[in-house]
Amino acid sequence: MLPGAFGALPTETQAHLLSAGRLGRWGRADLLFHPEDPAETLFLLTRGSVRLYRLGTGAREVTLDVHGPGALLGISALTPGASYGMYAEAMDDTEALQLGCGNLNRVLQAHPAVGVALTEQMTQQTRGVQERLSGLVFLEVSQRLALALLGLAEREGPWPEEGSLALRDRVSHQDLAHLVGSTRETITKLLGDFRMRGLLDLGYRRIILTDRPGLQRAVREPLR
Repeated sequence: MLPGAFGALPTETQAHLLSAGRLGRWGRADLLFHPEDPAETLFLLTRGSVRLYRLGTGAREVTLDVHGPGALLGISALTPGASYGMYAEAMDDTEALQLGCGNLNRVLQAHPAVGVALTEQMTQQTRGVQERLSGLVFLEVSQRLALALLGLAEREGPWPEEGSLALRDRVSHQDLAHLVGSTRETITKLLGDFRMRGLLDLGYRRIILTDRPGLQRAVREPLR
């Protein structure tokens, strides 16, 4: 079963899409593509998370977005002659279905529903970029961190009845800094504040969220 908008496709259509591509695997910090690479392949992320970034002044990394399962990467592949224009870095063990443009076009002709799913997924991601930009402008870092933690929790599934939810994937302070557009030092301090307020607990390379309503309040109101 494919994730995201593609998961609603009929089983036969999903099987056809899977057979048209090849599954790639990357470890943490591996690059799926570079800015100058010709955009000849579309990536459908099936497991893990990927950070898209560019290099700014002084080789400073500027994170553009972070995507999880179901996301489309390398959308510029839909434009003939384009390059990717950015780096795509795996943030953990990652898998993606790689679709060459020729094979993708054949699937679209045989299964028009794939085109609908493609458009739906791209629309969701565009909306996500807009929300991220809005958050960078209008929300404090503590609010963005609480929002990011709740977003990671949604990927884990239903919140357990006992009230705590451990994030299964290893999420470093630097990963969270990329997610919210901040620095590792600031995130480390804020995580300590969140822990003191009973919003979460910190284990070895893991984060346990302990107060969902509290995190939701932290999204609405910055920490003072």
